[in-house]
Amino acid sequence: MSRRSILPVATLWMAACSSSATPLGVVGASGSADAGPLPESGRPDVAAPGSPNLDAGPLPPDPCVDSGTCPAGSWINVTPRAMPASALRPTMNAFGPGSVVADPSRPSDLYVGPNAGLWKSTDYGNTWQLVNSTLQDAPRGVIIAVAGTSPATIWSAGYNVLFKSTDGGSTFKQTNLSVSLYSLKVDPYDPTHLISGLHEADGVYESIDGGSTWNAVGGAGFPSGGISWYPYFIDTGDAAGTRKTWFAIAQDGASAIMTTDGGAHWTTPTGISGLQHPHGNSQIFQNGTTLYVGGVYGPGQGVYRSPDRGVTWSRVDTGKYPEAVVWGTPTNIYSMYAWACSGCNLGTDFETAPEPGTAWSSTAVPPELTIGPNSVAVTFDGAHHVFVAVMWDQGIWRYVEP
Repeated sequence: MSRRSILPVATLWMAACSSSATPLGVVGASGSADAGPLPESGRPDVAAPGSPNLDAGPLPPDPCVDSGTCPAGSWINVTPRAMPASALRPTMNAFGPGSVVADPSRPSDLYVGPNAGLWKSTDYGNTWQLVNSTLQDAPRGVIIAVAGTSPATIWSAGYNVLFKSTDGGSTFKQTNLSVSLYSLKVDPYDPTHLISGLHEADGVYESIDGGSTWNAVGGAGFPSGGISWYPYFIDTGDAAGTRKTWFAIAQDGASAIMTTDGGAHWTTPTGISGLQHPHGNSQIFQNGTTLYVGGVYGPGQGVYRSPDRGVTWSRVDTGKYPEAVVWGTPTNIYSMYAWACSGCNLGTDFETAPEPGTAWSSTAVPPELTIGPNSVAVTFDGAHHVFVAVMWDQGIWRYVEP
């Protein structure tokens, strides 16, 4: 297993639970954030996947749904008026405000950033407040991540730097890196464990100390030629299995791959050999043992489904356009095409299918949505599933599932 250290290792208290390897080389870091104190259980205070709310009490009502002012089944522009115009059209080279992620423990809370600052919503994406304006511009992948600790832990990647907040985004500490992280994902069972691809470069990287240090994870079978990898944790139903089971998809020249041992060995799953993501965009959806991913090349563009957590795949939707971002709810699957672009009119579509994702239909979108999403966050207000999407340079949009 090949692991190239890019930062010095301070304390590897999680080493016994992760792939065993000694990082090589030393690169300086400044102001790195620690993971914070541990509770008596020896594990950070984090809700298990699927738990309702780390903070006691019922879910707050969705004000838009509660008042009847947001019809279900319609995309609505919720971009805050105060968001800098430099992040949106018609400014040249405006790629949008960044990425959107939901707090896994607080369904009402979502974050967008950092290309126009870090913005937070506490009402399911209806309204937004600027909580931090000091974060750097960043690569156009999914470069923020949130762990459902209390308070929330937030990471934001910039060019050769990583910012971390342990107070819900009020303050951040900076760690300098020798690479630009591009697609941050947090282990749903361990907020000190993260994986990421790199911006326009090859490799999948892992951190087991909350983002202070990162190592390249490219063991046997890892293909050459891919860039801008999007790795994902696959929830196996337990912490130990999820920790080491990842699906990863790249852009340009390498097939989508899987590992079940934390990157020591990689395989190309049956049915998706050669599948890649479009430029800048990828998002998978897991519903129990079933996975969905969109892509191009390989067996052909479209949406692919795996009934066995990524071991085997089959194409379930060919689509008029290539598919990039896939998300869903317990009953429905959704997909949109998008491409990392400024000022582009892609003619993207919005496709839907009931589970098991074999009967797809195309749904109209507002004429302003001439480009698809960078990312889509799915949350739940207790009665309705709500989608909040950053539609690249068209801002932030919201959709209530009918």
